[in-house]
Amino acid sequence: LAELSLKINPKSDPPSEIEYYPLTKAGERFPINDPAKMPVLEPKPESRAEYLHGILHAISKVEAEAFRKLQELGADKVQTVYTAGGGSVNKMWSAMRERVVGVPVRPVQHTEASYGVALLALDLAQ
Repeated sequence: LAELSLKINPKSDPPSEIEYYPLTKAGERFPINDPAKMPVLEPKPESRAEYLHGILHAISKVEAEAFRKLQELGADKVQTVYTAGGGSVNKMWSAMRERVVGVPVRPVQHTEASYGVALLALDLAQ
């Protein structure tokens, strides 16, 4: 993935005929509640880099839509996305997410769940 990512321009959208909706199986709950929603991962271009571009762009669009939906439901507008896991080290995808979501995307310094729980407890204690 890292090698293919180097071939993707995070400032551009994939070709217009690539309009994916990445699901592992039928059914979506958020940001669209549609138990019958089907994954869309075709047409599959010949270039693996274009295919990856389409998938990562689609995931970024779903993420942006989820943040819009949360705000519509009363949550504060997202100012920064903090990210962890394998995708967080992919600088191209982080740049793409920043463009599509419209806010900075930053890797977290501490990925252990216990660290996050400790921060929540500290916040509640204050």
